[in-house]
Amino acid sequence: MWPTIPIHIGLMKDEIHLYSVMAAFGFTHLFWGVEMCARSNKMDRNDTGNFLYALGFTIVGAYSFSLVATQLLYGKDHPFGTIAVMPAVVGGLVTLVIATQCYRLPLKVWLPVSMPFLCFAHAWGRLGCFLGGCCYGKPTDSFLGMQFPEKSLACQAHGHVPVHPTQLYEMVLLVALGLTLNFAIPAAHRIYSYLLIYGLGRFGIEFLRGDDRGNLGLIPGLSPSQQFCLLFITAGAVLAWRQHLARSRD
Repeated sequence: MWPTIPIHIGLMKDEIHLYSVMAAFGFTHLFWGVEMCARSNKMDRNDTGNFLYALGFTIVGAYSFSLVATQLLYGKDHPFGTIAVMPAVVGGLVTLVIATQCYRLPLKVWLPVSMPFLCFAHAWGRLGCFLGGCCYGKPTDSFLGMQFPEKSLACQAHGHVPVHPTQLYEMVLLVALGLTLNFAIPAAHRIYSYLLIYGLGRFGIEFLRGDDRGNLGLIPGLSPSQQFCLLFITAGAVLAWRQHLARSRD
């Protein structure tokens, strides 16, 4: 855990929040990756530029939607920050659909191109969560357990005991998923593969979380993020089945 870096400029003192730095790295990785992938596939330069603009609107839409949804779904006293990730993912996908329609870009072409780099950007954010100390796991005797500092949220909640570094678990999941989507899964299968693999992986990791994630009250025993994951898994299964039926007819 290393949430901030103090800086001194003359007599002024301030600090840099490393979560924000990791988020900036993630957005840079996303835009750079999409640009390089579009070049290597010799995609139209004007369409590439328009899609990068659409991604910019997507980031704003994801943040704005999650800013509102987090307050409504999790309550005003949630300990993990201004926004939650799962509402941001949903809001971002909706915004991307609208933005690509406005730019008259085929989403089924451009979303698979960006999908691996969306995973990498998300992974940078999870590293930011680890450095900031939020989204921690339950106490564990496993060799994977990590002891967070005394002033951390994990220590305040569970005492001086090792906890699962669930932030790093999800970061590894996202990096592995991004690499798999980029190098092993054809573009036509990337959308449902992402929905299924990330949905299932995040659903499982949530059982190891040890922080307060709110309660939607819809499905007892499942966190709000797990209920979002069920939507991801259902949507991925429907898309996979539709593609299977289309191939069967061919």
